[in-house]
Amino acid sequence: MAETNIGVQLEATLRSGAIGTWWTASTGGGHPLGMLQLEPSLVAEAEVRDRIAAAIIAVRDANPSGVLRTTELVVDGKRAWLVVATLPAPTLAELLSPPAPDGLAPGAAGAAPAPAAGFAPGAASGLAVDVALALRELHAAGLGHGDLAADTVVITSGGAAMLVEVAVRDALTNRATNLGRDTAAWATLVRELAAVASAPEAELLRAAATTADSGDLATAARRLADRAADLPDYAGRESVVAARGACLAQMPPTAPHIPQQRSTMEPAVAPVILRFGRGIPDAAIAAAAQRAAAPKRRRSLRGLKIAVAAVVLLLAAATAAFFLLSPLP
Repeated sequence: MAETNIGVQLEATLRSGAIGTWWTASTGGGHPLGMLQLEPSLVAEAEVRDRIAAAIIAVRDANPSGVLRTTELVVDGKRAWLVVATLPAPTLAELLSPPAPDGLAPGAAGAAPAPAAGFAPGAASGLAVDVALALRELHAAGLGHGDLAADTVVITSGGAAMLVEVAVRDALTNRATNLGRDTAAWATLVRELAAVASAPEAELLRAAATTADSGDLATAARRLADRAADLPDYAGRESVVAARGACLAQMPPTAPHIPQQRSTMEPAVAPVILRFGRGIPDAAIAAAAQRAAAPKRRRSLRGLKIAVAAVVLLLAAATAAFFLLSPLP
């Protein structure tokens, strides 16, 4: 494990994407966290980091129920991390195409084929409706996801779907919110779910996607919910919970390329510039700050000793010069 300078242990990489890399992490007390290290080249400018901060604040104020909340935005130099106070895994993409049992990615040389999630009737529709409801809450507040796909939907321990990375892509690229883009992305996602659903439910999902193609997310979601509500696993999600557990069990426990140096952040203590909840405990940040300050205090004492020695030498030299240059009696 690698210790960051905000009192957090980076444990393993979860996944990497176009905007950055998700890590599993924990505080000194073992509290689980998820940390998204944004791609440094994308957040090098202060203006970009300001837009990300503004986007996080806007999502926080909207308080949508189906969004995995960011608890901190940590900025160190020209890098930025988003912190969530729970495990942001697995994603829906990982359930639809889970890792091969041998730890290799599906399709990699030597990897055994990995079956898609085996959802019971109703489960896929329930997940689709979860995502639609979260989007509708965002849209009602004038916000959009901006990058909705199966890999930005996280499955919770109860089998529900929640959104991550909300509004981050638009903030990074300074792109205007486009609610129609979200609706089109939802239609694509629903068609992916239809591919793993049983035949009768698949038809319901495809019909919902077709309705969404016209731009009417609300009607598409309402009709899907009404028609799928009586299916066995629409509400219970037992099959989703089982698929989630199987997917997590197949994930590698550690990442071989975790940096072994003490910190991946600069300066010694990265400023937590936004806090919205209990993510990184205050005590962990304070302890990290104290450790980082200790070398500075030692350097200060060493510098003081050197300065005092230099003054003594100068006084001695001045005294010697006085006697040497003074005329003899």
